[in-house]
Amino acid sequence: MTALAAKVADFPDISCFDSYQKAFPYKGEKLFEKIYEQNKDDIKIKKSHVAVANLKKIFKAAFKLSSQIGFHEMSVRDLSNSTGVSMGSIYSCISKKENIAVIVKNLVSEVSEQYMQLGRQQNDAWSKLEMTIRLQFYNSCILQPWLFFLYFETRSLPEKHQADSKQIELNTIANYKAIIDEGVANGAFQTQQSSFVAHNILVLIQDWYLKPWKNKQQQIDREQYLHDVLLMVKTSLAIKQSA
Repeated sequence: MTALAAKVADFPDISCFDSYQKAFPYKGEKLFEKIYEQNKDDIKIKKSHVAVANLKKIFKAAFKLSSQIGFHEMSVRDLSNSTGVSMGSIYSCISKKENIAVIVKNLVSEVSEQYMQLGRQQNDAWSKLEMTIRLQFYNSCILQPWLFFLYFETRSLPEKHQADSKQIELNTIANYKAIIDEGVANGAFQTQQSSFVAHNILVLIQDWYLKPWKNKQQQIDREQYLHDVLLMVKTSLAIKQSA
């Protein structure tokens, strides 16, 4: 796995978004430095600080433009006009437009595998489930533009990468289902609909990052939303509220 060390100790307080965000390894300059390191064989700009600065501009502009006109309609010239980065410099970072979507897919896949791995390190089924939900939710808050882009632009990926993108969701549901089935087997959970519950967990988290306007309009607090998701899952699995 190419992610930074996936250890619970790396994230000292996952009960609070602000504390988690401080320890999150995929944000700000670190995020684009990581993208540079993972793709530097294909990036012609060898001065890392220049490449990182350009990558940051390119991805931010790509997310904005794709939400306005669609990734398919967006051109490299549009990116150049939006970023102030010359077309030559853009091509030196991204040899073709489709690579933007591929890099987004790779990042989301990596982060997804990391939070599932962290969740599996817990001792009991509910702790595993709660940890995984919290990590996915908090990650989605920090990486909202990346997840939003991938959800709506998976069709812009080359065919193989489209399948990989869809597999991220399928793996997430399968991971939740496996944890729920473990809890059912040892008597911690009660349900005959583990697949349905697992699917709904993903849907609820997606609703948060795909429709931020709705939650903002309704003045829904981040922590309250997460609390309500966890409460719904407990109810669905017939867990006593003291669990």
